[in-house]
Amino acid sequence: MYKGVPQPRTEELTERARDWQNPRLPIELRTANLVLRPFGSRLWRFDPEVLKAKARKRTGLTDFGDLAPLDEPLELLCRGVNEVTEFHPFGRLSMYSTILSALSNRLRLEDLAKRRPEAFEQPVEGPIVVAGLVRSGTSFLQRLMAEDPGLRFIPFWEMVNPLPFGDAAEPVPDPDPRIAAGARIIRYMHRSSPEMVKMHEMDNEAAEEELGILAMGFCSMQFEATAPMLPDYMKWYTGTDHTAGYAYLRRVLQAMAWIRPTGRRWLLKSPQHMEQFKPLTAAFPDATVVQTHRDPVRSVLSTGSLLAYSYRQAYAHPNPHLVGRQAVIMTERLLRGAVRDRDPADDRFVDVKFAELNADPIGTVRRIYDRAGAELTPEAERRLKEWLPKNARGKHGEHVYTAADLGLDPDELRERFAFYYEHFDVPHESL
Repeated sequence: MYKGVPQPRTEELTERARDWQNPRLPIELRTANLVLRPFGSRLWRFDPEVLKAKARKRTGLTDFGDLAPLDEPLELLCRGVNEVTEFHPFGRLSMYSTILSALSNRLRLEDLAKRRPEAFEQPVEGPIVVAGLVRSGTSFLQRLMAEDPGLRFIPFWEMVNPLPFGDAAEPVPDPDPRIAAGARIIRYMHRSSPEMVKMHEMDNEAAEEELGILAMGFCSMQFEATAPMLPDYMKWYTGTDHTAGYAYLRRVLQAMAWIRPTGRRWLLKSPQHMEQFKPLTAAFPDATVVQTHRDPVRSVLSTGSLLAYSYRQAYAHPNPHLVGRQAVIMTERLLRGAVRDRDPADDRFVDVKFAELNADPIGTVRRIYDRAGAELTPEAERRLKEWLPKNARGKHGEHVYTAADLGLDPDELRERFAFYYEHFDVPHESL
């Protein structure tokens, strides 16, 4: 999975972890990986200038703009991929496509700004931003609120391609080809990782995180999620003030609302905001930030199991114990960021406990709307109530995992996260 990092021995792994370490992909994907293996490094070169040239050729544009970081993070990211990772061909293609898409969209955004400056004159007023760990109810809460037609969310197909493929200043074809492109990605994910639907349901039209959009300004955890052990890039990412990147996010949202106007205020969501509250609130000073809370040990184990399984899409032999350690590091970083950067007197923040959300989801939404100064109309409430029974937890089957699968000790984790339990009064959960 990573050069120089040994794999656990077979006897050190649970049966589930052995399956993660030695995934069996569908025959056509295994064959394609085998055929492409000798050519991957030549087909998809991780060289900053090659990638930028490819994006310019794809779009016919030249200006990447200078409102968000580009050259330094791109160089560190490419160097790390070349020196550290051991992607199989489809994994290499996936990371290459992610970077190329971010670069291409930057070109399109700068072109739109020059030709249609009015697109960036409309305000981004009072967004509602959900921030919390994986498995703390963030997706459930966001998708529930997304049923309110007064809110503007980002569906999966728009997250992966936030700007049109062609001229962003011209009317978008109907149907938008980006919808079909998103559906193709989901079909591939379901084909390569059929158990993923139990862990996180992918729906082309449902609300998703804005990680693909944040990637345009290189202030996104999307790269870390695919390749977590890139030391130089991660040192840059965790040590950089991402105020410019979040201002760039605001700029992209303005363009997206101009291209596809719908809803009155934005509904956003990502765990990464927990360590970026200062840049987030600088970019959106009138935002209402909803922080969900749940026992972080549950989040670590769920995140680790999800990644260990999904890495079959990128690596021939994912390392379950390494993935577990990385899930711990990432989770602790997010929790410490939230404790460090939140002012207890800041009334823009709403805390939502997982148990409270489960017990009274509509009441929870009302509380959020009250803080945001928003109205939950009778029509919106009706839609939310109709959505709930159709989207019960576990409808696709149970997501099963244990700490042993990831080589982790829950008691050690609880001691490590004691600062968070105490600060936000979060109870331990039975595992």
